[in-house]
Amino acid sequence: MMRYRVRVHVPIAYDPDVIGELLGDPALPLDHSDRVLAPFITIDGRIHGPTSDYLRRHAMARPNPATAKRIASDLAAWLDFLCNSCSLPPFDDHRDPTLVATEDHFARYYRQRQYGTDEQVLTSDGWGRAASAIKRFYEDAQRIYQHQPPFEIRSFTHHTGYSGTTIGRYQPRRRSTGSAGTPLTPEYAELLLMGALRIDLAGQQTTYRGADRDHAILSLGLGTGLRRNNLANITTYEIPPLSRLPITTMRVADRITKGDAGGDAFAFTHRLRSVHDYIAGARADITSRTTYTPADPLEIIDTTPAAIRYLDRSTGEIASRRWSDLSENERRRLVTLDGHSPILFLNEYTGGPLAYSSFQHALDGARDFVCKRINPDFPAHFRLHDLRHTYAVHLTLVIYSGKLAESVPADRREDWTVDRIAAAVEFVKYSLGHASAASTRLYIQTAHRFLGIPIEQFTGDGP
Repeated sequence: MMRYRVRVHVPIAYDPDVIGELLGDPALPLDHSDRVLAPFITIDGRIHGPTSDYLRRHAMARPNPATAKRIASDLAAWLDFLCNSCSLPPFDDHRDPTLVATEDHFARYYRQRQYGTDEQVLTSDGWGRAASAIKRFYEDAQRIYQHQPPFEIRSFTHHTGYSGTTIGRYQPRRRSTGSAGTPLTPEYAELLLMGALRIDLAGQQTTYRGADRDHAILSLGLGTGLRRNNLANITTYEIPPLSRLPITTMRVADRITKGDAGGDAFAFTHRLRSVHDYIAGARADITSRTTYTPADPLEIIDTTPAAIRYLDRSTGEIASRRWSDLSENERRRLVTLDGHSPILFLNEYTGGPLAYSSFQHALDGARDFVCKRINPDFPAHFRLHDLRHTYAVHLTLVIYSGKLAESVPADRREDWTVDRIAAAVEFVKYSLGHASAASTRLYIQTAHRFLGIPIEQFTGDGP
């Protein structure tokens, strides 16, 4: 049987003199502003359009050659498997292997990468990166080509009977340890924030040193839908400024986001106010009386909203990086010139970044206060991840109502008009960076139940 040769190519420097010599005529001028240094994939010397186009779009958004090459390698391996192991010819009847692949093909690919020959098997980290690359490719294909992914992103059954994520690390089925999802109405969301501040219905506040910080944590979760790892590692430099518009945007960093699924996300402006108040108030008090000395510190020299320049004291080297490319470890090694961590949420006693477990404690304390002191009907099983569900449902309603159109220029508003809940949910999924089929059903079902609530309550403009 004929075997197809799938290869990854990296871009090379453009030398007009070399091109002119080969052509025998002066080379045409190159518009460098349109040049994207993206790898591309070929099959038997012919450029493979879907993967190569995706890699170009990826490199335009995140110009990191090393990351792009790794993704290209993972996609080339998937394409090679489809062409040569699944007998999906790349050039027959204009059918592309990546666009006719099925869930069964992916299940076979998973088994090969986990139980195949030594040359085929990937480590758990390697499989996670490979599956993430495939997932992101199909999400892009859905946006660009309206091609429905060949499998559910979140579920498939392994031949042993176990179930796990289709795109991502395979895991045996886990028992449910919490609710499937409990989005809050705007009224209940405000009660939760009152609980964070320890304020009861009589307006009496119970003394709690971490109140302003917990209030900011829950506000940021409700306003942006960030996961716990993002909440724990976001810096003050990445919080968007306050806007007069009801919805603003913020950058979600790739390296601290599940599946590297970062990007631009919508944020509710009114939820950011308490975050800015925390930065100027309780957080400033912490940094005024504490210092922070991490192991192997990276000393911040200067920053912009998109990037940072720092000195690695252990090597003496100065590096410039995008915020989106900084890992959790690198972020926790950062220190300002006056000895403070740039991590947003700090321990009120040590001044160091708040522990990962403390974020659930912040939610638990606020929720329990509401149940005991404000409203016993508040869902006692509400968890930290439900902040993300609440954000998603609220944003769905705002998009559905047309309110989001007020945050974009008038000549672009037609592009943002959504007339169906399901379409609004699709929009929200891109802002979240990920959504399972179960989450999608949750948002659609819950959004319908919230339709009678004045839209101003979702944007902070109502009573």
